[in-house]
Amino acid sequence: MKKGFTLVELLAVLVILGAIVLVSVPSLISTNKASKENEYNEFMTTIENAAEAYVETHPDKYADLKNGVTTSANISTETLVAAGTVEGNMVNPKTGNRIINEASSVNVKNNSGVLTYTYVAG
Repeated sequence: MKKGFTLVELLAVLVILGAIVLVSVPSLISTNKASKENEYNEFMTTIENAAEAYVETHPDKYADLKNGVTTSANISTETLVAAGTVEGNMVNPKTGNRIINEASSVNVKNNSGVLTYTYVAG
């Protein structure tokens, strides 16, 4: 009697492995995409929080904005890096560029006395 597997047995194993791959790969891709989106959202939140800290530590610069005299202002990420509220070596997950190399900013708006912060990619 010969030892080994028949061609039918080998094909059956390949079919089963192929089915497993077909089921698992789309799930892995969607999980990876969701992970990248979450990473970018966290990146934006970090930059927006840094801008908020910058505005709070420089009340003289943003008094008109806080008092409603002006409705919006932009704070460049270069300014945030220079002030030390954010690290210059942070990398934008979507572009792969360091934040110091991007022409990005945070738009600060006064909405009825409440300041809102929105990251604007460069």
